[in-house]
Amino acid sequence: MTSEAITSKHRLIQITDPHIGGRQDYQLLGLDTGHTFDEVLNSVAAEPHKAELMIVTGDVSANGSEDAYRRYLRKIQAFPIPWFWLPGNHDNPARMDQLAPRRRPEVASIGNWRLLLLDTSVRGQICGGFDEGELARIEVLLEQYADHPLMLMMHHQPVPVGSNWIDGHMLREGRDRFIELVTAAKQVRAIAWGHVHQQFDESLGDIGLHATPSTSVQFTPGSGPFSVDSEMPGYRWFELNDDGSYETGVERVHISEYSVDLASSGY
Repeated sequence: MTSEAITSKHRLIQITDPHIGGRQDYQLLGLDTGHTFDEVLNSVAAEPHKAELMIVTGDVSANGSEDAYRRYLRKIQAFPIPWFWLPGNHDNPARMDQLAPRRRPEVASIGNWRLLLLDTSVRGQICGGFDEGELARIEVLLEQYADHPLMLMMHHQPVPVGSNWIDGHMLREGRDRFIELVTAAKQVRAIAWGHVHQQFDESLGDIGLHATPSTSVQFTPGSGPFSVDSEMPGYRWFELNDDGSYETGVERVHISEYSVDLASSGY
């Protein structure tokens, strides 16, 4: 993921799974997700190395309601970094586009890199998928940006992360074809996602695979049944070099007044 030939660096931030509710008093498993979201944004904004772009990889809302998105937009309106979002299984993509047009492009640019922002949400389902039309679109984009290092950003995990219950809700429809496409495209450097509420860093050949902690509740890595973790919320940073190499890491944010139901058996 790194090389000796380091060129111009570009800092990218990924945050994911805020689960913002429409009410001020909304809580997820006893956690005030609006408060934790604010704390994570404050931490990102205070970084000494300013990011050029932030991507929010889904489950922005708790239930896809207009009130939840409006509350999210009020919170982020003063944020000093450009941002885009993509939908997760708790989101309503049409409502996102209606309330914030032009925040969900197919492709975003940062330095020499191109970020493909993929919609894995499937209406009425927790798991994700790509239909034939979406797979064809991805194939076209891979060909179109063959001369740029690529990162694919999405909500659902395309590979198991080792937690049985959440891996039951991973990318399903079109997964084999998707893996075939990205492994054949030599310019794909990384795939990043949310959904699993935990850190995960592995590789698929030369492609880095990265899951990012939620800005809200954390799930326990390696768990069989549903399990809530005691780790703090966080976000992921990428240092992208124009030569296609990169570095990445996760920052955990100490949240004041943090309270979550660790004994919960689901939500």
